Amino acid sequence: MKEAYGEQCLARCTISRWCQRYEAERVNIKDFPRRGQALVVTNSATISAVDELIRQNLRVTTREIAVELSISKGTVHHIIHKKLGYGKVCAQWVPKHLLENQKTVRMGICLTQEFLH
Repeated sequence: MKEAYGEQCLARCTISRWCQRYEAERVNIKDFPRRGQALVVTNSATISAVDELIRQNLRVTTREIAVELSISKGTVHHIIHKKLGYGKVCAQWVPKHLLENQKTVRMGICLTQEFLH
C-alpha cells in the first residue's frame, strides 16, 4: 500500500484495529470518554457573565468573550449553545427557544390582516 499511496498511507496496525472494532459490531466512530479528558467546567458566575456580555452587544463574537473573561473559546461556545441556548442569526445572538409571551406576540402579528395581504 505504501508503494501506491506513499507516506500518507495508514499503518497496518490502524487498519487491523478498525477491523476488530467493526467485527465487534461497533459502528460509532466517536471515541469513548477517557480518563484525564478535559471536561467543560462552568459555574453560574461565568454563565451569567457570558449572558451579560451578549445582552450588552448582540454582535459580540466568541473570541471577544473569551478574551474578556479569560476563558477558552471552546468553553464560551459550550456556554452559549448548551447552557444559554443561543444561536447566531444574521450575525446576532438570539435565543433558540422563544418565551411564551414572545410566541403570543408573533402569533398576533401573523394573524393580522396586513400580514396576510
